[in-house]
Amino acid sequence: DQVRFETTYTALAPQLKVVAPWREWNLRSREALLDYLKERNIPTTASLEKIYSRDENAWHISTEGGVLESPWNAPNKDCWVWTVDPQEAPDQPEQVTVTV
Repeated sequence: DQVRFETTYTALAPQLKVVAPWREWNLRSREALLDYLKERNIPTTASLEKIYSRDENAWHISTEGGVLESPWNAPNKDCWVWTVDPQEAPDQPEQVTVTV
């Protein structure tokens, strides 16, 4: 995604400088990024215990990082945001209508 975003911004607004921390700065891990934020008193919802990044839009939310880096690992209970762990979900379906 990073390359796609950078090339799009460069094409649409070549006068803007794109800052790409993961590529340009010495931040090679999520732990290093957490240290960077802590040193500068920048708030974040991530922690060493919940070291996820999330991308959210109207249609979905994706969560990555931590135990999820290996596809063999099941998500922890704190990974669920919009939904719940299937083991904790109701046994009966519920119909939902979404309107704009």
